[in-house]
Amino acid sequence: MAGQKERTHIREQEPEPAGFYENFLEYLKIIRDRTELPHVTKSSDVPWQVGRNGKSKYYSTPLKPDAVLPDRLVFRKTIEDRNGRHTHQGSLVILGLKGSGETLVDDVRHPWGPEDLIILPIKPGGIEHQHFNMRGPDDPAEWIAFIHVPYLEELGAELTQNEVYKEWQEKHSHMMSADNFEEYDDHYDLFLDFDYADWADYTPPETTNSLYDDLVVLRNNYRKMVAQAQGAGNWAVIRGEDLEYEINPQGKMKWYLHPSFEDRSMRSLLFYIQEIPPGSRSGKQHRQGGLVHYIMGGKGHTIIDGARYPDGPKRLEWEAEDYMAIPLSPEGCQFQHFNDDPENPAKIVVTEPSHGYELGWLDLGCGFEQLQNCPEYDALDDSEKSTAIYLIFQK
Repeated sequence: MAGQKERTHIREQEPEPAGFYENFLEYLKIIRDRTELPHVTKSSDVPWQVGRNGKSKYYSTPLKPDAVLPDRLVFRKTIEDRNGRHTHQGSLVILGLKGSGETLVDDVRHPWGPEDLIILPIKPGGIEHQHFNMRGPDDPAEWIAFIHVPYLEELGAELTQNEVYKEWQEKHSHMMSADNFEEYDDHYDLFLDFDYADWADYTPPETTNSLYDDLVVLRNNYRKMVAQAQGAGNWAVIRGEDLEYEINPQGKMKWYLHPSFEDRSMRSLLFYIQEIPPGSRSGKQHRQGGLVHYIMGGKGHTIIDGARYPDGPKRLEWEAEDYMAIPLSPEGCQFQHFNDDPENPAKIVVTEPSHGYELGWLDLGCGFEQLQNCPEYDALDDSEKSTAIYLIFQK
């Protein structure tokens, strides 16, 4: 229109992208803020799922948005007849919970029962395995698996489904017949294959000529360790009944995997069952988190405290079949378990990665200290007590 003042529209300048560093700061904050997520997962809140490898209940997965430790895959499986059969790398463990089962590990069937630990070792080509119930469908076998997902990623994330779980196949036949159905066949030709048993009598050289040689010796010693586990019968199953409980400052524990054990087929995890007597409690520690707990039996609570709990100590209630995770944080935390049942013991399965010298053993950036002993340890004769633990008495 004539005479109308021309209007000039100035487009606002778009903001610069935040960039990697700002995004990385937010990523680290997300990890630290996991102390605000629920630490206990009630079994009653976790549904059973039927998948192509069996019927499972998933307590913690990398895809679970409220997982305190999302890099831990923890799930129970119930077996009426058999589950699916698949192949993937080892470095994981499975604890028998109920019934009587057998696990096929590379064409050899290994029987197991409650409190027996099934080990899937690391080996070229992965481990083909399948689980069977040795009783009828009215008496299913059950186990719980613990997987440190970064280990599987570091080993190449192999997974091949060799046989599909029957119930899932019946319900998804239409899906399996589709042209775009993913069978997850990751078979490959091995560049190198060897038998651990060939290394049972390996003797390292008295001297080496290079640091490279030292690495090869370490590799060979690992192969020998696995061969010795085969010879000792600890290749795939560790019998719970063959193990004895120890009483240490933190409590009464039965160790399955420990860095000092040289007759196991894997050393990448710590694994033990802790029993807390009726009405008693564990010791109290200051340490880094990263532990996962499965309550085998009993009921009680855990008190957790630290810089990430500004409202004071948090009480975590748990009972049989619940899952509990202790979060990671720069300052670490203090925690202690209590058995609330005056008549029956509580049993807790505990596992965590075995970090070794790479991350400072138990210190893990925040220190590891025993703040209080359990009552059963204090009742021991002095000659039976620890020669290594320095107790920091609380004021």
